[in-house]
Amino acid sequence: MPEQVFPNKMEHVYIDVILKDGSYHHFTPRVLDVLLESHRVHKFKRASGWATVGIDRIRTGKRENTVYQGPERRIQAR
Repeated sequence: MPEQVFPNKMEHVYIDVILKDGSYHHFTPRVLDVLLESHRVHKFKRASGWATVGIDRIRTGKRENTVYQGPERRIQAR
């Protein structure tokens, strides 16, 4: 069987996930994002431990379109 070709490096990273129906899975970050948006995830595992949806802080929105809205903090060239 040929090896699966992944479009980018993150596609072969899998995250442990427990869905609201109690089933346990391993998903890519992209699939986890979709499941979070559709409110199907109960918990997922981070490096620091399990995060529970609705209790722990969860990143929202699409990652690739995130734009910083705070004040400018970079040092300006003179």
